[in-house]
Amino acid sequence: MRNYGVADSQSADIERLARLMTVRILTPNASGSGAIVRRQGQVYTVLTSWHVVAFSQQQTIIAPDGQRYRLLGAPLQLGNADIAIAQFRSFSTYQVTRISTDLLTVGEPVFAAGFPMYQGRSLTTTFEQGIRGFRFTQGVVSVLPPKSLAQGYRLGYTNDIAVGMSGGPIFNSQGLLIGINGRVKNRDPDFGVYAFEDGTEPSGALLEQMVNSSWGIPISTYLRFVSPYSSSRSLL
Repeated sequence: MRNYGVADSQSADIERLARLMTVRILTPNASGSGAIVRRQGQVYTVLTSWHVVAFSQQQTIIAPDGQRYRLLGAPLQLGNADIAIAQFRSFSTYQVTRISTDLLTVGEPVFAAGFPMYQGRSLTTTFEQGIRGFRFTQGVVSVLPPKSLAQGYRLGYTNDIAVGMSGGPIFNSQGLLIGINGRVKNRDPDFGVYAFEDGTEPSGALLEQMVNSSWGIPISTYLRFVSPYSSSRSLL
């Protein structure tokens, strides 16, 4: 793994934490990832991408220990962003992700985690994989645009992510959650994926940076809807 100014031991510590906080989400039509952000008694709240959970009523969460759970009720999209919260019930104890409230800066190290689909696309084999195939990548913040892209995307980073890692956590060098994965690099700009939410388009130089970056939704989007001290369950 390429080093971005973070000691190997520190990176290894963050990876161990990520393995304890990251879940795999499976539906009949999609595979994604998520981060455990809250525990209330036996109910856990998972933060993920809306596009992972939006189109199916049959969803399974595979917890970090490999146990499988059905969701409690329907996932909830937060505003118009590609971000959602979902819940499951368990008597087991799972690690809850700590959240950063610090401002991000271009060039700071970041770590992305999640569960790519097996060999890119196979849902059946991915379901059988369980928690195998966990991926953890290191990079830096590459783009912080002056305004949000459509669906709440506002965090560009150099980490390589793959199909199936959507909804998985993005951490800073302290192991704190700063966002969730959502879009892989090198999407075709002709489809409007790099347009700002107000309908304007980025300049040529900025567009090139955007195309060469993976994209996530910053954790501030989640915090606008759910105070760290309030109950996210009340939103469901």
